[in-house]
Amino acid sequence: MAVLYFLVLVGVLVAIHEFGHFVAAKLLDFKVTRFSIGFGQPLVRVRRGETEYQLALVPLGGYVRILGEDPTDDVPPEDARRAFRVKPLWQRLVVVFAGPAANFLLPVVIYFVSFAGHSQLPAAVIGDVVPGSPAAHAGFEPGDRIVSVDGDAVRYWEEVEATVDHHVGRPLRFRLRRGSRTLERDVAPIEIAGSASDGSPAREGWIGITQAPFPPQIGVLDAGSPAALAKLKTGDRIAGIDGHRVDTWTELRRELGGAPRVMRVAYFRAHPVPGLAIKLYEPRQTSLASEQAFGPRHEVEHGLYPVDLFVDQVAPASPAAQAGIRPGDLLTSLDGEPVQHWLVFERRLKSRPDHTFRVGWRRAGVEGELTAEVRQKREPRQDEYGNRADTLVFGATPSFDRGRGEMIEIDGRFRYAAEKSVERTALAIGVMASGLGSILRGKNPSEVGGPIMMFQVAAASGRQGWEALFLMIALVSISVGLINLLPVPMLDGGHILVFALEAIRGRPLTARARDRITVVGLCVIGLIAVLALRNDLVRYIM
Repeated sequence: MAVLYFLVLVGVLVAIHEFGHFVAAKLLDFKVTRFSIGFGQPLVRVRRGETEYQLALVPLGGYVRILGEDPTDDVPPEDARRAFRVKPLWQRLVVVFAGPAANFLLPVVIYFVSFAGHSQLPAAVIGDVVPGSPAAHAGFEPGDRIVSVDGDAVRYWEEVEATVDHHVGRPLRFRLRRGSRTLERDVAPIEIAGSASDGSPAREGWIGITQAPFPPQIGVLDAGSPAALAKLKTGDRIAGIDGHRVDTWTELRRELGGAPRVMRVAYFRAHPVPGLAIKLYEPRQTSLASEQAFGPRHEVEHGLYPVDLFVDQVAPASPAAQAGIRPGDLLTSLDGEPVQHWLVFERRLKSRPDHTFRVGWRRAGVEGELTAEVRQKREPRQDEYGNRADTLVFGATPSFDRGRGEMIEIDGRFRYAAEKSVERTALAIGVMASGLGSILRGKNPSEVGGPIMMFQVAAASGRQGWEALFLMIALVSISVGLINLLPVPMLDGGHILVFALEAIRGRPLTARARDRITVVGLCVIGLIAVLALRNDLVRYIM
């Protein structure tokens, strides 16, 4: 199947690029003598009218042959007006540019089909609020529907995220609908560590709200706590307290508040099915007797903690393992500040990759808080596409269920798909153009790849399904379009450069000048091919 995926990727890219040249030439009445997918010995050859269509042995390219494109072509008198070299300059430019243009149009079509295949999007409804966050201080609550931000109406969660990202440090006015009431809340996004569209580190805005709720999944640490005495265990999911339904951790925390009392608790206990990646949930009930805890804040003690703060796995030899953190430990503090959610803990780690943190945790059967200094380390990782990058490693991870937020029907589905497809393509072109510029400046020569890399990318994408393969084709098509626009002889950009020189000179280049340009082009293409082959060998073989 890997070979099939590779042939589909290369075949689509070559066909769409050459088809762009072909259509432009036909529309402008150039005489096209051959349309070829592949180089070398033809496998299939068919003539339709004046054009010969062929599929050749080597699929790594193709070409459209136009009468008079080669200065040595013998042009019959009856076709003189249709020869490439006698056509107006603007028409020749259109034909040359049509190949890269087709490469840029293909992603728009692929993204449109992908976006149009979805009928719903995450709604602008708050699933949960991170304790201690700016949103929590401003009075946001789970279930609030965000109607507008700074006067601009919002419908989808992605609109809220985009606005927050672009207004770090600037107060925003949120209009919320809570039941039948309409409320307004002011909150200023803070800057946190995140990732850009190309995977590189970036800064994002954050106010502490999530679209997906934090399920009321609990952890129990102390064997003598009220929760343990009620037979509750780490991983149980609370469904209700005293007949009141509980859907989020925020709602659970609210139900557990108040004076010490005996509560009737309904919950689910998960039972993994051996050999299958599924769980069966058994409904149960118990009585939970909370008690008054001693201390300056006189808190009510019930022994329940968010399960996401319990360590489920610790990687051997990781910073967490070296600090003494073990599975089952409860993470409690970071640099002396209490931790109330894994989401906050993880983002604080990412925001200071070279900082030495003091991590605090509690362990069953051990009095007090354990602490140790932990410094994350960078480890080289390789993804399924063969890309290598350094990853920050802490080494301790939790295990918890992910909630599902409210979905909403897309208003104007095809209009939305058209807008998003153009937006996604423009963003990808910008990112790839920046990356190509870095390569040309000699900053990232290892990112250049050849046929082996193309094969690996096609195989890895194909294993994820045909949709993933075509989304990858969209990205590679943009890359092909950009590369073909480079002002290198033998590429489309080289032809454009020659046309520009001829326009400046006011007359065609001499045969000798064209020969010299061709030699330069061959040398440049040869150097790129050698670099690509060298990178392929280093990346996948050595």
